[in-house]
Amino acid sequence: MEVPTALEELFKYIDKNTSRYIETLREAVAIRSVSSLEECREETCKMVNWTAGHLRKLGVEVCLKEIGTQVFPSGNEVKFPPVLLGTLGNDPKKKTICIYGHLDVQPALKDDGWNTEPFEMAECDGRLYGRGAADDKGPVLACIQAIEAFQAVHVELPVNIKILFEAMEECGSLGLEGLVTSEKDSFFKDVDYICICDGSWLGKDTPCIVYGLRGCCFFRLTVECASQDLHSGVHGGMV
Repeated sequence: MEVPTALEELFKYIDKNTSRYIETLREAVAIRSVSSLEECREETCKMVNWTAGHLRKLGVEVCLKEIGTQVFPSGNEVKFPPVLLGTLGNDPKKKTICIYGHLDVQPALKDDGWNTEPFEMAECDGRLYGRGAADDKGPVLACIQAIEAFQAVHVELPVNIKILFEAMEECGSLGLEGLVTSEKDSFFKDVDYICICDGSWLGKDTPCIVYGLRGCCFFRLTVECASQDLHSGVHGGMV
């Protein structure tokens, strides 16, 4: 099947700018946006603002939503990183797609088994290695760079775009549910489709289509037994 001229122009632009895209990803990977660590909270917020800056350059209307605070084991109460909401286009004749992604990452040290420093992206045998390169900074940037490519070659986007980028996904998306509920009749009102850019690939050429999520269920279990401490070496059994 013949590739439409507009797509050919897009592909050419993307190929031409691959090196620049890689350097942008390298910059993102270097931001230690580890949402589970109190000492990285400033960096996690930095990652949200860094992403917002890239979107604003493309004309995306960006709103950073505060979602409350959390108490760390240290006892310190710290603000959650804001959730990024973005809007590009409001043509009533077009469908609206909401792109979801997350900007936070899991902790990583080279001593964990990495061959390279996890927050210094490295290229080896045509692959890019760095914390967040695949989950999920790379896919997030791919979406942003796709918008840029459309604009650069003067091809009209076929859809309106809404953006939802959070930075607490690796901690169970703390604070997100309340925001989504509060925005369901405003920001999300006209959304027709959701694109989750946090999926998997079966190989280099076979992406997966996410059509459902299992969700999470958390429990707190308290067990009460003896009225005094019992030595396990003496009393044995369940103690």
